[in-house]
Amino acid sequence: MSLLTYVQNGLTAVSKEIAETKYPEIVFPQFVYVDQQTAVGITEKLHYGADEHGSLDDGLITTGTSTLDQVEVGFTPKRSYIVPWAKSVTWTKPELEQGKLLGLNLDTAKIMALNKNAQQTLQKVAFLGHAKDGRLTGLLNSKDVSVHTLKGAAAGAKVQAMDFDKAVAFFKEMFLAGLEKTKRIEAPNTFAIDALDLAHLALTQRANTDTTALEFLTKSLSAAAGREVAIKALPSNFGSRVTDGKTRAIVYVNSKEHVIFDVPMTPTVLEAKEKGLLAYESGLRMAFGGVTFIEPESALYVDY
Repeated sequence: MSLLTYVQNGLTAVSKEIAETKYPEIVFPQFVYVDQQTAVGITEKLHYGADEHGSLDDGLITTGTSTLDQVEVGFTPKRSYIVPWAKSVTWTKPELEQGKLLGLNLDTAKIMALNKNAQQTLQKVAFLGHAKDGRLTGLLNSKDVSVHTLKGAAAGAKVQAMDFDKAVAFFKEMFLAGLEKTKRIEAPNTFAIDALDLAHLALTQRANTDTTALEFLTKSLSAAAGREVAIKALPSNFGSRVTDGKTRAIVYVNSKEHVIFDVPMTPTVLEAKEKGLLAYESGLRMAFGGVTFIEPESALYVDY
C-alpha cells in the first residue's frame, strides 16, 4: 500500500467523524436557522420575503357577485453572497512511514483540529460576518436591523450594574420596542446578550425572595409574548466587538421565516495529494454566506 493510499484511507475513515463531531462551544445553530441546502459552486442565493397588501374590509360576496376582490402579494428579494473557504494540513513522509510500519491508523488529530477551526469560523461569521469580506454580515451587525436607544429607567446603565428592578425595566423596554417594530403582529421570542450579563441576571435575586432576575424575566416575557421566550448568552465576547465602548444585545424572532444563515457546503475533506518531495497534503473546504434577515422588522439591536 502506497503512502498516498494510506493517507486517503485514513481520511475516508475520518470523514464521517468530522460530520458527526459536535463541539460544546459551537452554538450558532441555536441562534439562527442554518440553511444547508447543498449547492456547490454558487456565488449567491436569493431569499424572498412576502409583502401582502389588501383591505380587511372587503371580500364579502352576494348572489350577484361575479368578480372577487384581490390581495396583492409582492416578493422582496434578499441577496446572500456565498464565498468558498479552504485550509490544508500536511503530513511528512517520515511520520507516515513510521505509522504505516507500526500498523497504526493515520494520525487524524491535524484534520480534526482543522475541522474545529472551520466550525469556529462559521460561528464567528454567524454573529459578526467575515473580516475579509464586508458583504458578509452576522446576526449582530446587519445593516438591515435598526438600533433602539434606551430611554427608560435602564438608560445608560450596564447590565452587570443593574439591580433586579432595573434589569426588569431594561428587558421590558427591549421587548416592547421589538414588539412595536413588528407593528405588534408578532412578539419576539429570543434575546441574545453578553454571557457575563446573563450570568449577572442569574445571580441577581428579587428582594426577600429566591427568584432570580433571569427566572422572573423568562417567565414574564413568555407570558407577554404568548409563547416561550429565551434569553441566550452570546458566545465569546461577540456582543462587545460591534460598537466601541458598548455592548450589543439583540431581540428578535428566531425562525427560518425571519432570519437565516447560508452554509451550502459544510466542512468537507479534500482528496489527499503529494506535496513536494517529503510530504502529503489534505484539508477541508466549505462554502458559506452571511446572516440574512428576511424580515428585518422582526429584529432590533440595543447598545448599552
